[in-house]
Order: sequence, then C-alpha cells, then structure tokens
Amino acid sequence: MNRISLSALAMVFVIIGCTQRADEVKAGDEMKNGVQVINGVERAELALLMRKMYDEMALVKDSIKAGYVVKTDFLEEFKRIQTAHASEPEKIDETYQAMAEAFLVNYQLFESSQSEQVSAFNSMLQNCLICHEHKCPGPVKAIKKLKIKP
Repeated sequence: MNRISLSALAMVFVIIGCTQRADEVKAGDEMKNGVQVINGVERAELALLMRKMYDEMALVKDSIKAGYVVKTDFLEEFKRIQTAHASEPEKIDETYQAMAEAFLVNYQLFESSQSEQVSAFNSMLQNCLICHEHKCPGPVKAIKKLKIKP
C-alpha cells in the first residue's frame, strides 16, 4: 500500500486518542458549530469520528485474530473524515485531505479483501500512523497497538 493511504488512517487514529468515546455522548449533549460538549468538555466532530473509527477497528482486529473473515460497512460514515469539523481547523489542509482520501482507498481495499485481510488491515493502520505522526501525534502509540502481527 502506498504511504499516502497509510497516512490518512494514521491521522484518523491520532485524533481518536485525544477524544472521548462517541458512544458516551449523553442524549442532552448537542453538536454546535462542529463541537459537542460531553460532560462539560468540548469535543470536535472529527475527534469524535476518529475515536469511533478507532473503536471499530479494535473490534475488527479482535475478529480477525479470532480467525473470522470480517465484512464491515463503514465507508459512508468514514468519508466524514474529509468534512468533519476539527479541533484545529488549520491542520485540515491539502496534505490532510490527500491522506484522508488515501485512507478511504485503503479502507475500500480492506473491505474488498478476504484472503489478505491482515495485510489490508495493517496497511490501513500504517496510513493512520503516517498522518498522525505529521498532524496529531497523540494517538500514535494506541494506533500501533492495533497492528496485527502475522
């Protein structure tokens, strides 16, 4: 897989590490101007999305390691990495957009893979790592833990 696609996935997981789980949002919490207040703390839409992506990929990893062929359907939701409001909007530049697009390509390759899921999954993660190393390094350690050792 190419480095750009691996970078996008990496960026996704970096933001995840800096946020609270999206499923912990209370019914009364509302999104305003791309920011949601959860338990008194502001969380950007992109950070919440990346946290959810991380959580989903952790479940995917567990399933693959258990020997299952995994079929996910997160593409439409994951496409929001290109438009979701970020905590630091200045970091959403052409480089970020290229890495986000590369991540989506790698995600589609993973989605269509059945015999090489470990390799395709790890390629997605590498994409995330590269992006996060350049844009938001906080979640890098957590992303590395998602890698599946062949």
